[in-house]
Amino acid sequence: MFSLTLAYLRRGSPKEAGYFAKQAADLAGQLNTPAMVSRALARQGELQSSTIGNLEDARVVLTKAAELLCYMPGIDTAGIRHLKVEYNIRAVTDEDEDPQELFKRQSRCWRNWTLYSDNLIMLLLVLGDLWALRLVMQAQLQPTFSFPNYWHRSYANNAEENGLMGKLTLHNVYGRFQSDMFLSSITESTVAVPMGMGSRGHVQPMLPSADIVEALASAEKLLWTHLASTARKGNVIEVRESVISLVLIGAFRTSLGDRRQAVPSTMSALLDASAALTLRRDMLEAIDNKFPLPADDLQWPLLSKDGAALPHETSDAEKSIRSYWDTVRAKYETQALDPLALSASETVGLPANWTVINMSVTADKSALFCSRREGGDHSEDPLIFCIPLKGRRDQGSSEDEEAHLTFEGTLRELQDIVRSSDECTKAAINIKSDDEEARVSWWRQRTELDMRMRQLLENIEYCWLGAFKVILSPRPSITAEDVSELRGQFEKVFYRALHVKDKKMKRTPAHKKSTSQPQTYLPTQFTLDDAMVKRFSTLSPKCRDEELEDLIYFVLDLYQFHGVPIAIAEVDIDQVVVDLRTVLEEHSARRTKHPKSSKVPPKSSDEHLFLVLDKNVQGLPWESLPILRGRSVSRIPGVQFLHDRLAFAKCKRGSTAGTVETSEGAVVNPRKGYYILNPSGDLGRTEERFRDWANGMKKVGWEGTIGKPVSEQQFVNALKSNDLVVYFGHGGGEQYVRSHRIRSLPTCAATMLWGCSSGALRDMGDFDRTGTPYNYMLAGCPTLIANLWDVTDKDIDKFSQTVFDKLSLNGKDISESQQKRAKDLISIVAAVAQSRDSCKLKYLTGAAPVIYGIPFYL
Repeated sequence: MFSLTLAYLRRGSPKEAGYFAKQAADLAGQLNTPAMVSRALARQGELQSSTIGNLEDARVVLTKAAELLCYMPGIDTAGIRHLKVEYNIRAVTDEDEDPQELFKRQSRCWRNWTLYSDNLIMLLLVLGDLWALRLVMQAQLQPTFSFPNYWHRSYANNAEENGLMGKLTLHNVYGRFQSDMFLSSITESTVAVPMGMGSRGHVQPMLPSADIVEALASAEKLLWTHLASTARKGNVIEVRESVISLVLIGAFRTSLGDRRQAVPSTMSALLDASAALTLRRDMLEAIDNKFPLPADDLQWPLLSKDGAALPHETSDAEKSIRSYWDTVRAKYETQALDPLALSASETVGLPANWTVINMSVTADKSALFCSRREGGDHSEDPLIFCIPLKGRRDQGSSEDEEAHLTFEGTLRELQDIVRSSDECTKAAINIKSDDEEARVSWWRQRTELDMRMRQLLENIEYCWLGAFKVILSPRPSITAEDVSELRGQFEKVFYRALHVKDKKMKRTPAHKKSTSQPQTYLPTQFTLDDAMVKRFSTLSPKCRDEELEDLIYFVLDLYQFHGVPIAIAEVDIDQVVVDLRTVLEEHSARRTKHPKSSKVPPKSSDEHLFLVLDKNVQGLPWESLPILRGRSVSRIPGVQFLHDRLAFAKCKRGSTAGTVETSEGAVVNPRKGYYILNPSGDLGRTEERFRDWANGMKKVGWEGTIGKPVSEQQFVNALKSNDLVVYFGHGGGEQYVRSHRIRSLPTCAATMLWGCSSGALRDMGDFDRTGTPYNYMLAGCPTLIANLWDVTDKDIDKFSQTVFDKLSLNGKDISESQQKRAKDLISIVAAVAQSRDSCKLKYLTGAAPVIYGIPFYL
């Protein structure tokens, strides 16, 4: 049971790990073995401290585990003390033990632990304590004792040691940054990868002191070694931390002059891999359950003349599906997180109008990584921004909380809005129809919540992204001449601000800010890259002054990172803001005046954006940020998912005749669907609104149920046998079909789950989120429409009806010829994006529906 607990814990499945830990504790208690009970309770405490909202339970369990051992020296006691260190760091309150005192006490314990152990486990516990206490110690953290060479070093222990030492080395580099006048700006500045600026001639790149470069290289080597051992079967929490640390090192090394070619692709691939580590592992288990042996017991056996059982005949379509999943399994089994494998572009071969955006935050929530990769037949470097989240909008005053939107503050505000909305919705049942004052008050409260949601999304874009929101902008239709002209205008503005004409061209350094900056250059020796100019060409001339300041400080930092001395006090920031706005206005005017230049590359009218979000930011409605509102945006677990779904769509199209040919998503037969309308029987108004629609769909070939519960087998058959399933009920239908039945489906229809919180992924603390959407992704569902939080039936019904109208998803339009319907072809993702404003509460309801997967067309 301990082995199963550990296996599920490492895989990232806390629910299953908790089940076996509890079983182990119960069995050990019945056998009256205190040591085993203590070990089981320690595992339970570890799980509870790693998941959300269970810190108090963790404290109680860990205390009980320690008492059972009477604090006798040994590995189990050491492990419990280590878990208590982690607990104390997580639960920071005035009543907690002083971290500095805790560190001193742990140091005394380390000396004693070495006397009771003959293997490397103690070393790993010590390193774990050092890592847990890193934030409360002012000095650099280094183990100050040595361990005997004869200690046993297993493969797993070596891997864990490499990971911990790599993270400690990186943390020490942070300390070096803070103590250096020049390098301290790196952690406070937005870093671009590639850097976004090149030299006009042969200019030696600026490098810091050798020991910092060596420390970063050493940390990187240790972390890559750790990933080589743990990426496939190691602890997902540790793997994710190593991956994000490697991305951070890549950003630091780039800002310090590293020009390795494959770094941008490797960093983007690492961000992509870290977003759904558990899902990738669950995929292998799900594939094994899609074609169980023996055959389905619901099928009547085939018998020979003498009564012997015969194998069931397999259709060509089923053979094709089996072959597809075998290919996916082989791909996931051989995936490796190593520099060589990750250096190749993952978006080559995707439709040219598809763009993939990765968003992840660091473990301490201090920085946001945004990566942009574009599809097409040719490989291009991704663009990555590492944006600091702390202090970007402080304006020099800590009292202005609205101008400084912290990560934790953002999540609290979203949770408070959703909680208040739920309470308001539940209170509506007590309002009488003739109580006009109560109705007005109720709607006033709902409107205020809608406004709060809108302001929150605007503040996320302004405070977190600022000018760097351009990474989310559509691809600009801009010629090479336009790029060259705009770059010239940008550089003129900065030359003027930096008084370039007043300075002489000098190769010798004018002065040194620190030993880390050995040589200085002039701004004229460097030029902005084409890719960076294209991105910032999409910045609106009507943007805020602060967003233009983001651009200004970003370019000034680029100059400084290249060895150009910058005296910020001598730069008239206000004047540069005016000059840059003028440049953007003139550029916008030129593009408006000549919108269809023959030299402009063709731009797809159906551009689509995919968001790959890590567990920390998945709960936010990114699709309704001002820059993304109304655009075709959906969520995916990773880039590999896109390739898999395109292959699956091609596989299904091969067995379907007469469908619309498109290489840009899935194709759904509008005559092959299933509806589930009001299965609980208590959504009378929704049933009344869509009864005629359901009857119309039945006439063109659909099946379904109205006003009565649906059995699990009906639900499974509907998902397995149709192209589209529409569900109007509570939640995501979890009360009608179990998650493992969905995961094990060999093929799954595109699905619309219009119930409350049907698309929410439950926060699991340090582990990856779980929920209904991921069950459908594992089933092979091409597209899932679901809601991030609870919504009212009338408003979401209006939303869904608008989506149906835009798709022409009704009996009358489907009865028309396919050629006539193909004239106004629109994807489901575009239809959802264009329907948000149809709601009365455009953000409280309109921002709730999101799409997981790829676009589909009827």
